[in-house]
Amino acid sequence: MSSDKLSTSAIAKQGEIPVQQLFSVLKDYGWIRKVEDGWVLTSKGEFEGGSYQSSKRYGRYIVWPQNLLEHQLFKAMESNKLLSAAALGRMEGLSGRQLNRVFVELAWLKPSSRGWELTPTGSAIGGQLFENQQSSLSYVLWPEEIRSREAFLRLLKECRIEEKATEDLFDDKADGWIALDGVACKTREHCHIAQWLYLAGVRYSIYRPLPVDELQVSDFYLPDNRVCLEYWGASDHSDAISARMRRAELCEDLGLLVLDIHPEDIATLDDYLSRHLQQLGVDFY
Repeated sequence: MSSDKLSTSAIAKQGEIPVQQLFSVLKDYGWIRKVEDGWVLTSKGEFEGGSYQSSKRYGRYIVWPQNLLEHQLFKAMESNKLLSAAALGRMEGLSGRQLNRVFVELAWLKPSSRGWELTPTGSAIGGQLFENQQSSLSYVLWPEEIRSREAFLRLLKECRIEEKATEDLFDDKADGWIALDGVACKTREHCHIAQWLYLAGVRYSIYRPLPVDELQVSDFYLPDNRVCLEYWGASDHSDAISARMRRAELCEDLGLLVLDIHPEDIATLDDYLSRHLQQLGVDFY
């Protein structure tokens, strides 16, 4: 590449602009147009300094003058910059995948076979739908001001599960934790697991007795895949450990799969459950 030219993706990175938003803006302003195998320059784009370069790895692609960011077009974009779920998630200490699930819970977004789809509510608050050119999957970019919306802030607070038992939510009837779907959990760790399953769209039951004569209650059961989740608490006493090991034997006899979760897995629960449940054939988003 010549020293005075940058690719569209390099321009986007330099200007901290999502690359698909940049392609969309350049298309809307008539600088480029979409063809079957990618993007081509229009006469307007050529007038603004766009040209082509080729490489063995990427083939032919569009490049622009390095000073393109000084164009009035980009100054206008600055106040309307959109952010990906991953970028917004970093601001909130969440992964992009976790934040997309929050948007689903807020009815701003819904999963589809081709990625993500905007709901009318999500569109009304400024979400914009884009398509990944490589995978053809759709995704959404958002205005940063959604972070100040009361519903968003309230749900994030609930998702983080405050370090305090929610006795008040039980009207002082019992100690425990309440997950987002209203399920009462015995421990904070169980609440984290329940909320992950709910937000990921996984059907589950909690504290369900196994279908055997002796009373053995599993922590979580995923009926669609016949999977039991067992949380091994750091303070479990010997009777609890023995009962958990007995449940593992019964699950094997019943043909049920068991996934163990340990205290050290809670800090990275999204990665842990995503990886292991996928291996067990559990569908989630």
